[in-house]
Amino acid sequence: INNNNAGIVSNNNGTYKYGKEITIVATPKAGYSFDGWYEGENNIFENASYKFNIPAANITYTANITANTNTAYVVEHYQQNLDDDNYPITPNDVDNLTGTTDTLTNAQSKGYEGFALLDYTQENIDGDGNTVIRLYYTRNTYTINLNKNINNAGTIIGSGIHKYGENITITATTNQGYTFNGWYKDDKLYNEQISFDYLIGLSNDTFEARYTINKYSITIDNQVEGITISGVTSGNEYDYDTRIFLEATNVPSGFAIKWTRSDSIVYCGRNYTFNVPADNIIISIAITNKIYFGTYPQTKVTNNTLISELNVKSGELPTSTDLYNWIDYNYYIEGSITSFMYYQDIDYDSDGTYDYRGVFFTQYRPNDCFHGVNYYQDDNEYLTNTIYWFSYDNIEWEILTEADGKALIIANLILDSQDYYPSISASGFGTNYTNNYRLSSIRKFINDTFLNSAFNELQKNLIETTIVDNSAASTAVSSNAYACDNTSDKMFLLSYKEATTYYTSDSARQVKGTDYSKCQGLFVSTETSYLGNSSWWLRSPSASVNYRVYYVSTSGNRLSNDDGCVRRTLQGVRPACYINI
Repeated sequence: INNNNAGIVSNNNGTYKYGKEITIVATPKAGYSFDGWYEGENNIFENASYKFNIPAANITYTANITANTNTAYVVEHYQQNLDDDNYPITPNDVDNLTGTTDTLTNAQSKGYEGFALLDYTQENIDGDGNTVIRLYYTRNTYTINLNKNINNAGTIIGSGIHKYGENITITATTNQGYTFNGWYKDDKLYNEQISFDYLIGLSNDTFEARYTINKYSITIDNQVEGITISGVTSGNEYDYDTRIFLEATNVPSGFAIKWTRSDSIVYCGRNYTFNVPADNIIISIAITNKIYFGTYPQTKVTNNTLISELNVKSGELPTSTDLYNWIDYNYYIEGSITSFMYYQDIDYDSDGTYDYRGVFFTQYRPNDCFHGVNYYQDDNEYLTNTIYWFSYDNIEWEILTEADGKALIIANLILDSQDYYPSISASGFGTNYTNNYRLSSIRKFINDTFLNSAFNELQKNLIETTIVDNSAASTAVSSNAYACDNTSDKMFLLSYKEATTYYTSDSARQVKGTDYSKCQGLFVSTETSYLGNSSWWLRSPSASVNYRVYYVSTSGNRLSNDDGCVRRTLQGVRPACYINI
């Protein structure tokens, strides 16, 4: 046989007697054809089966088998799917080709637009005609860049790397205070719609969302004679979010300006700084001896839907072994810190500031840190094993005096209820006593816990650090042996002298507490004449007993009787400070 791989021959070798009749048969493989029996160069027989008699000599016959030149094979072309990185089961195109058996195929790329051919190897053409060679084409990817002409105007969605032929949606959102003007490509308007579908083609593309800043009018309604407001021209329009500085001049001493906007925002102070809102506003001007500054838990939440939402956000209730998200108040019972009352602050609208405080307690807070039997929380309708929520409200302050742009202010309501010092023992105080304001726990409370809860860093910077007069002269008795050194504080309680100087009558000193302070155990009067009033601490020590401190009673009188014992929790806290207005 001329090609051992081309077929087989039967009776192809052997020794036979002269004259014996034999038959030799050539059988080509699939994809090959028989071309004849040859003796040397001569084709002696054309059929594959050859019968002859053994001659009187040795002979050699060769079966000549040749490869077919039209053997069929198939080239399949597969384009990468759009929805994943796989390829379809059925080819996108099929080429039915022919070639010479046992030679390499001649598969060629289709050159599809948007696709790249992966490396491949030509296959051997099998004679059975079943050879299949598969060519795979990956989709090209192209980058879509999205820009904005104003960073704060909105958000844009759709940028990134996308496959050829992918249909994407390009979308812009518009923040308040801005107007969307269309999508631009190559500095030309491409699409006016805020959202459009785009088919990924054969190139990277860049689109720009263009916005304009809206303008809004600011109108000053100043009906106060003699007060001059500068910073804007009333009725003019200003770009949204522009910083506005309003300044009031000729404001009477001891008063501030109450700026009331038509969008219900109220601010008190000599000057008012704000960003232009997304609305035309009218600002009404009035004078007041009150200002709003900082926030603190104050008003009880009564909306059941909101309560349910807050309960879900708060997570698990605290146990003796795990507080979960709750924080222990570390309040005293029987003279030592006891875990029974917890709180949790919630940023409800995720703006970075707290909106609500939850309070939960397993037993009542005694009105005396050493005696755990008398309490007022249940009298104020706050019960054990129940979560109560209080909103962080703006703190209203009363201006007591003002000069040179600085004002002495005091909270207009009792904001909390705390002991002055949780013990009447003088141990740890050296020669001092538990009515020593400098060493008191209430001073630490208002300059740490309260200050950090009520004010952000910018607001803290507006509060002056004050040398607080704690001398005997600031108390009720000029020879008070329990007067302490002066302190340097941002927040402080009024002294006996200050409560007398700035409030000239008992009725002027009468005040009520917030819902939150009542939940902390504040005593609330039920007497008809002083109904709803509560007492509040002064910082001045009694001159007669080393564990008593003056406070203002529900009637407005300044007292230092047994209720002024430093470890009482029933008195309220009215912080005071000096602030730049």
